[in-house]
Amino acid sequence: MIDTFLYEFKQGNEKITDFVKGNKLSGIDLYQLAIMQLELLKKADPNHPSYVSRQAEFYHLDGNLRRAGLRYNEVLEMDPLLPLTKDEERLIEKFCPVFFITPKECFPLKDIVAVHHPVKPLIGYHLFWEDDYDFPDDYEPCDHEEVWVEYDQEKEEVTNVMCWFHSRVLESEAAVAEAHANQQRAIIRIEWGKHGSLLCGWESMQEPLTGVFLPTWLRETYDHVKSGGRVSDHPLKKFWPKGFDGTFEEYIDFSVLIDPLELLRKKPLLFKTRWVNAAIFTHALLYNFHPKMEWPDRFYQSIAQELQSDTGL
Repeated sequence: MIDTFLYEFKQGNEKITDFVKGNKLSGIDLYQLAIMQLELLKKADPNHPSYVSRQAEFYHLDGNLRRAGLRYNEVLEMDPLLPLTKDEERLIEKFCPVFFITPKECFPLKDIVAVHHPVKPLIGYHLFWEDDYDFPDDYEPCDHEEVWVEYDQEKEEVTNVMCWFHSRVLESEAAVAEAHANQQRAIIRIEWGKHGSLLCGWESMQEPLTGVFLPTWLRETYDHVKSGGRVSDHPLKKFWPKGFDGTFEEYIDFSVLIDPLELLRKKPLLFKTRWVNAAIFTHALLYNFHPKMEWPDRFYQSIAQELQSDTGL
């Protein structure tokens, strides 16, 4: 009988996946289901910190911050933060990217948190802008964005630059060459109000989930925020711009430099761990944030699985 139940359970999960992709269910509808699933996985394999970490993320996404905090602390008890070496601290500064915003950007950069991977020559730079123009109502008083820099340990040179762009991970060889020409500091362009991160060569790049060219994506976003964006009449927006006031050329005018290195030195939120959201939640920020992809391989694994499903391989 259990085989029948398991078959039907699998079918149900596939239906739920289809409903979410078809916008018949929202991501929010999945949170409690995911929490229960992870509780069972923890019961079967209690020494697996990734189950605890992901459950913490879903509690966090669902707004249950106390339970999220308990789980995040549990993760770091199972797999504690590691001490950074002096060399790793130096390299975090050496490879710290610089940002170019538009002259009309309406939100300042509040914080930057740098996390070195525990085993890979890879550093995540987590950016916390004051808010996202489209989400005044998400109870998250910031906009969490990410940049990752991979480097050669012997040469101390950048080997890859990746960034977060609206739930996608972008990377480009041109960004690596640009970092080499800029004393190993990657240059990231920041989208107005929404802070999608863009790399050198973005003008000819496609985003990896649907293949939409980034200029097309940005043109659509420009039209969206020019008219006030999502919930344009929300009361928390009353002190924000009514919309992007300018041309599309001004929207993609990434000409104002922000160097976060001074902020990072003044407030050295530096860590070494696999569990980035746990470190940020328990050791870095005094305000709520949106937990995001800790390392880019998690995105690439999901893309590979999606491609495998689509091709039937």
